[in-house]
Amino acid sequence: MMKTKLSRTILFAALIVLLPLATLADEPRGGRASAVQCDRVCLEGFVDHYLAALVARDPSKVPFASDVKFTENTATLKVGEGFWQTANGEGKFKLYFAEPEAGEVGFIGVMKEWDNPVIFCLRLKVADGKVSEVEDFVVRDAGAARSLDAVGQPNPLFLQDVPAADRESREALVKTANMYFSGLQNNNGKGVYPFASDCNRIENGTQTTNNPGPYEHDPTAGNWVMSLGCEAQFKTGFFRIVTQIRERRFVIVDRERGLVFAFGFFDHAGTVKTIPLTSGELVPATLRHPFTWEIGELFKIEDGKIEAIQAALTQEPYGIRSGWELKPAHATEPPSPPSDVTAKDCDRKCLNDMVDRYRAALIEHNASLLPLTKDARYTENAQDLTFNQGLWGTLTGWGSYKLYIDDPEEGEVGFVGVTDEAGMAGLLCTRLRVVNHRVSEVETLITRKETATGFTRPDGLSDPKVAPSLAGFFEDVPSGERESRKDLIAQTDLYFDGIEKSSGSIVPFAPNVVRVENGTQTCPSTFGSLSRNGQPVSCAAGLDSHVFEYIYPIKPRIYSVVDRQRGIVMGSFMFNTSGKVRSVNVPGVGKVDESPAALRPFSEEVDEIFKIRGGKIDSIIAVMTGLPYGDTSGWQ
Repeated sequence: MMKTKLSRTILFAALIVLLPLATLADEPRGGRASAVQCDRVCLEGFVDHYLAALVARDPSKVPFASDVKFTENTATLKVGEGFWQTANGEGKFKLYFAEPEAGEVGFIGVMKEWDNPVIFCLRLKVADGKVSEVEDFVVRDAGAARSLDAVGQPNPLFLQDVPAADRESREALVKTANMYFSGLQNNNGKGVYPFASDCNRIENGTQTTNNPGPYEHDPTAGNWVMSLGCEAQFKTGFFRIVTQIRERRFVIVDRERGLVFAFGFFDHAGTVKTIPLTSGELVPATLRHPFTWEIGELFKIEDGKIEAIQAALTQEPYGIRSGWELKPAHATEPPSPPSDVTAKDCDRKCLNDMVDRYRAALIEHNASLLPLTKDARYTENAQDLTFNQGLWGTLTGWGSYKLYIDDPEEGEVGFVGVTDEAGMAGLLCTRLRVVNHRVSEVETLITRKETATGFTRPDGLSDPKVAPSLAGFFEDVPSGERESRKDLIAQTDLYFDGIEKSSGSIVPFAPNVVRVENGTQTCPSTFGSLSRNGQPVSCAAGLDSHVFEYIYPIKPRIYSVVDRQRGIVMGSFMFNTSGKVRSVNVPGVGKVDESPAALRPFSEEVDEIFKIRGGKIDSIIAVMTGLPYGDTSGWQ
């Protein structure tokens, strides 16, 4: 292995030295002409140098094209951002695959992020001796990464050449790989499934075929299907829960080894409640809400049969796009902003009635019950969806908590409420824009009780210990004391400045300000070692402690609904965490390590709602959900 890596290093260095003297080779598929033909060893050398540069956190060690495009977990970033800030080691498991004719090379392996193992899936495009495209995603599941590293070496099938006379065309290999996706999507057990009899699949370090172990460990889950072979699994019809496999991009086809590598998104709409197996048995589906898997999948194909599969996958918000499309297939163009006249024709009652119509339409799964403009746009957790996706297919009920935020001057209305999806509670914040008594925009953010790391308590807003502190959201400000839109926003904006600058003193907090995030009271609250003698820490003291130093920047800040009658400001704010802040110096305490959750790049969309009295922030409600680092709401 060391000898192979050394040869890659030598060839990589030679390529860079010889580049000015090279002559043009044939133009590769789908790309620009390459100055030097970069063969398999050369391409794998680029991967090795890229990984080494990641560990060194030094992008200058890689020859990037001036117009290099870089995405990570679907978000478009600048080289040097994201995993570049947190990677600090390589693992044992390394699987390379390449298509020299196209200058494309891929990698699935284990890396370390601040010494924690992660799975890393990577694609590089090399043109003219430089990296022109980088596409990767990081699977932050330490257990899965350890399992994959324990495998040690890739399945030898992925490294074996197919005899020259038996090599299939690129088109034939792609066709076979695509049959896998087509058979899995809305799986009914009756398709044509091109598997070899001894086919096996490994996903995130776990063998998910011919493996009875998981079922023996937990027979109550759907693990029984893992004991079956590839074809037998598909023939059960069990995978009906995969409602769509979209953006199937077959980015690397290695004819020499019979390999196809594809990126795609596995959508689970959450609308499949029971699964009719081909055996006649009806089994319950446990997925009650929409979500998407981002997947990189490698197929070994010979004689038109899939012999082995290696996949890496990570969960993303439902409906997320890759960033490599020319235009999302289902997204609409943002509607043109209406004139002031049309935006002001709906008073508070009208706006609240429109919210109620929206809530009723969701329960009926019927957007036609809501008066929409022709170019109406809908987003859910920052993803553009159509008015029949996401919550439109899964919401079954509403809780009792209802908070309306009305801005008749701008034709905007906000709403916070508790949701029910087949027994799973969630907390929702939504914004509607109303023009000429029609809805032109719906922006929704939802966090669910079962959302990982979401600390979501949907019933928290009605908690008798918390609710009295939030009662001001339902009270009018005396007409003579109402502040201007500009002043309300300015006071609110200081809160985000305070987080960025770790300064509670610059924020106009009322003495007894309370903040509730995802239904959980987070100030006054305890902050571990920051709390003295178990006493709660105030909102201002929490900012002064520097424990939120990992959040930077808070950008964009979009103030969308200002309810002057009640002194409320509602907006959408993106909290960005680079993952590079490992510890902070807390005044009076000393060095404090940041929580493990902060030691990774991620962004968090936060719908934050402020009650302001007499120029002071009296109380705060926030609904938030995690997104890939660098993602945006799409509305700025």
